[in-house]
Amino acid sequence: MTAVEHVEIVHASPTSNAQQMWQPVVGPETVRLLQAALTDDDARSSIRKQSVDVLSRCNPPVTSDEGPRTGLVVGYVQSGKTMSFTTVISLARDNGFPLVILFAGTKDNLHQQTAGRLSHDLAVQRPGGLSPWLLVSNPKAGSGDAQSIGQHLKAALDPKVPEKFRRTVVLTVMKNRTRLESLRSLLTDLGQFGVDIASTPVLVIDDEADQAGLNTMASDDDVSATYAAIVGVRRALPQHSYVMYTATPQAPLLINLADALAPDFVVVLQPGDGYTGGIYFFEEHRDEFLELITASEAAKALSPASTEPPASLKRALATYLVGVALRGGGPTSMLVHPSHTQDLHGRYASWVTNLCSAWADVLNEPGPDRDALIKEELKPAYESLRGDDATSAGLHEVLTELPFWIGATHIKVINSGTPEESDIEWDVAPSWILIGGNKLDRGFTVEGLTVTYMPRGTGVGNADSIQQRARFFGYKRSYADLCRAWLVSTTERAFSRYVEHEKVLRKELQQVARDGINLKQWTRRMLLDPALKPCRKSVIDLPFVHGRIKGDGWTNFIKLRIAPSAISANSLALAAFLAAHAGGAVADERDPRTVDRNTVFSVPLAVVLDQMLADWQLQMEDRATVNQLNLLLGTRLDDDPDLQVDVYRMRGGRARGRTLQADGVTVVNLFEGRRPKGSPEGGYPGDNKFFTDGRLSLQIYSVDIMESGARLAEAVPALAVWVPKELAGGVLVGLEQDD
Repeated sequence: MTAVEHVEIVHASPTSNAQQMWQPVVGPETVRLLQAALTDDDARSSIRKQSVDVLSRCNPPVTSDEGPRTGLVVGYVQSGKTMSFTTVISLARDNGFPLVILFAGTKDNLHQQTAGRLSHDLAVQRPGGLSPWLLVSNPKAGSGDAQSIGQHLKAALDPKVPEKFRRTVVLTVMKNRTRLESLRSLLTDLGQFGVDIASTPVLVIDDEADQAGLNTMASDDDVSATYAAIVGVRRALPQHSYVMYTATPQAPLLINLADALAPDFVVVLQPGDGYTGGIYFFEEHRDEFLELITASEAAKALSPASTEPPASLKRALATYLVGVALRGGGPTSMLVHPSHTQDLHGRYASWVTNLCSAWADVLNEPGPDRDALIKEELKPAYESLRGDDATSAGLHEVLTELPFWIGATHIKVINSGTPEESDIEWDVAPSWILIGGNKLDRGFTVEGLTVTYMPRGTGVGNADSIQQRARFFGYKRSYADLCRAWLVSTTERAFSRYVEHEKVLRKELQQVARDGINLKQWTRRMLLDPALKPCRKSVIDLPFVHGRIKGDGWTNFIKLRIAPSAISANSLALAAFLAAHAGGAVADERDPRTVDRNTVFSVPLAVVLDQMLADWQLQMEDRATVNQLNLLLGTRLDDDPDLQVDVYRMRGGRARGRTLQADGVTVVNLFEGRRPKGSPEGGYPGDNKFFTDGRLSLQIYSVDIMESGARLAEAVPALAVWVPKELAGGVLVGLEQDD
């Protein structure tokens, strides 16, 4: 394609980052999209730069020998990923890509929702009919779709065709085997219309890429149908880049590095100023936002025998309805998410419907019932939402209008029994109460969601699935004071712990992106409580260690049979560390011995991480534990840069003999035990007592490795680390693979 007009060059410095392949330009379609979609100049600038960053890491729109590239774009839940990939599609048009393919949705309604929004945002239909786009939803092989697509691609690739008559072809395809195989067949048939698809530059975008498209039979050494169909499409497109969008990247990061969908590069999206997510709701405004459902209330809420609505549901409903009146416009919505069972959805629909009807009637009739409803439910809800601004005059106005707001509220059940064509028409009513289960998770947009009632637990504990239930995240800052969530303690704890997990993972991935590292070379590291699994087990095909660095306990490394080169590297690192920092070491008073006493000195944690733990050489399993410590303690250092470590030089550096166990790798317990007072080293408390409560401690040993009475290695450095409970946490790290 020929050069486009009115382009703005964005300086992304591609030569300074090995993962940036070329320099995209911002042209008229991208400018038009951002001007139509956003009113804030800073927001436009941010999305524009991020979109350039994404496309610059893809293959350029020219025929080359590079081969396909795969990228991962990570956002937050409900943070505007759709706007991001729509901007990338516009940018692709501006830079000469003739074909863009979007994989979106596993159900017809979600696919059509995305396709409809894409058509609107791209302004596919233009006054006068001369559009730069041909948008085809779920194209069929062997139909008129192939001819139309082929003709437009041929024109787009012909330099003799004027720019205004070239249409960029955008194909939206639902993620199931039938649709994807039909697409592959269509692509291979394009040759009959004069299109050499093998040399055609193509951009493929996979929305919600961690869902459906990955190989869900990887753990069984088999291939799932949808995954196989996606791989088939990719094989039909030698000149393409495949960009995966998700808010929960755990699964794409834990697939086999040789997998066809393993990403080469990553881009981490930054949300706009109005975004409210995990940090906002579970850290900064936790006390206002969170309402805990007690264990007894949760049991009642989920019991098949319950005939009366739980008190917590009444409080949540009252808070929602009062919030609707306070907001005064819509759409505003409440989400009731009890479980996945349809019978329970029906019961909740009856409870909510009956409560709304009864409350509207009571509010219209002055008397003791009205007074009791106001005192027990509505006034506490109003005071909770208004806080210090609560006044009787304001409450009176709310109560006057509340029956009318209740009458304008639509109650709708959304589950697998709901017809696909029954989409919500949000503008039909100002207030909606949605009741359902898994269908209200990933990909379902709930407009104006203020109150969530979720008595269900965490299920099997997949972190990514739990996070995708957070429909209460989004661009809500203008009405965030009305947002509340009723959760059981296990679900609340999962969301809260996910906040730290997400912050650390995004920071790691941002560093990978800045440094231009191929994502396949990054050692997988995630701060994740062992109570949660990163994702469904069936897609994971990388070895990893997932556990908790326990608090107020020792982590020691006793797999000391390592290569001589590793022993030499550790010895040199240790000698340099001691020479630089051990000058002020003193004998520890708890050691009663007169010679070879334990000595101690303190250094900043940053020094220990940088000069000792970062490159300490060990067997693979112990190295994974060191990586866990590095990530955990590095995160704690971010929170408190002044953290110190008490470093103990055990026995003053004199070596002690330790015999190898039967595995030929692991030595017997590194620690020397307690000695009674009558012994030659009387009163020695034992090595495991040398730490200070509430402080990090690092013990350094020198070990002679023995086997069958023979000395196999001398003065091998060994470490043990004490982590106080305040700094403990769960960590997942991938096992490093041999070359």
